[in-house]
Amino acid sequence: MDSLEWSRKFDIFSISRLSLNSSGIPHELVASLTDEDMYAIAERIADMVVQEPIEKIAEFVARLYIAEKGTGGA
Repeated sequence: MDSLEWSRKFDIFSISRLSLNSSGIPHELVASLTDEDMYAIAERIADMVVQEPIEKIAEFVARLYIAEKGTGGA
């Protein structure tokens, strides 16, 4: 196997505004997130992935990020 084969990534998780809304975060809060916000949420999820079930991490991180950003909360 060459080095390109060894470095190939196999994604195991993705996050979208739709998935955040489906997890229970209100539409207006999710709609306020920029692509930069979404990247920041994804990075935080990646840091936590070994600690909890991924769905719970995604919801927790997104809600925390929104609260820290000061856009309100539910």
